[in-house]
Amino acid sequence: MRNNIAIVALLTVMLTACGTFKKAATQPDTTTTTQPTKQDTPIDRCDAVLATLGDWQSLQTGGNIKLSAGSSFSSAIQVRMVRDEAIYISLRPMLGIEVGKLVITADSLYAVDKIHKRYIAEKVSILTSGIPVTVSDVQDIFLGRPFIIGKGTLSESLKHLVTASANSPLTLTANESYKGHGYSFSFDKNNRITSLDIVPAGSTAAAYQVKYSDVRGTKAGNIAHGVNVAATIEKKKMAFSLSYKDIDWNGKVKIDKGIPGGYSRMSAKDLFSMFSN
Repeated sequence: MRNNIAIVALLTVMLTACGTFKKAATQPDTTTTTQPTKQDTPIDRCDAVLATLGDWQSLQTGGNIKLSAGSSFSSAIQVRMVRDEAIYISLRPMLGIEVGKLVITADSLYAVDKIHKRYIAEKVSILTSGIPVTVSDVQDIFLGRPFIIGKGTLSESLKHLVTASANSPLTLTANESYKGHGYSFSFDKNNRITSLDIVPAGSTAAAYQVKYSDVRGTKAGNIAHGVNVAATIEKKKMAFSLSYKDIDWNGKVKIDKGIPGGYSRMSAKDLFSMFSN
């Protein structure tokens, strides 16, 4: 069950790893929106994307995670979020029993491996390498919603901070880059997100990419129910995918940050060192 903590490790470096992504399978259309026409301006097209973004306060769902890192591993998961406050991912590979969990809050990261009785408790800054990413930004990454780093989900008041492409497919590119990397969001003809691309300055190829699929219209607007990531950690190629079932919105959600007694603490260095073996 060593892969339990490997999944946690891959999730924790989701925002800072560099890798090459293999194209995700195309999913059938599940929403109906107006397709852009030749007369649509970039501002019109940005507004069309904003119209697909709804409000939410909390969510809870089940799903599955698949990891490829030399060997393959799959597990059922539970996912809970409180908007702008916390993300909880629980690994439950057999009979609904939790064997590991990851909790991200505004200032902390907790990872618990119940099989080996060990845990990690770190500042959330280990995720971001000094880039001002918030827990809200991480939530948007997991749900497939465009955002402005450190400022929240893209909105009418923030749209001046992106540039919309005039050509198809639509791309919204943040005007400000961080640590020499720009980022952009791409959408299909029905204004559903297809990818988040992080591109080094002076390059046209993404250094890091998240692919989205199975985008559905929900109470919270368009939400991706398939998230696919590839990364290179300590020169080792890894990939994982998240898939969500139907999402319950705006109910009471419990985020358990507790560490069981008798567990040994791991450092982030210990965590990442396993990928060099």
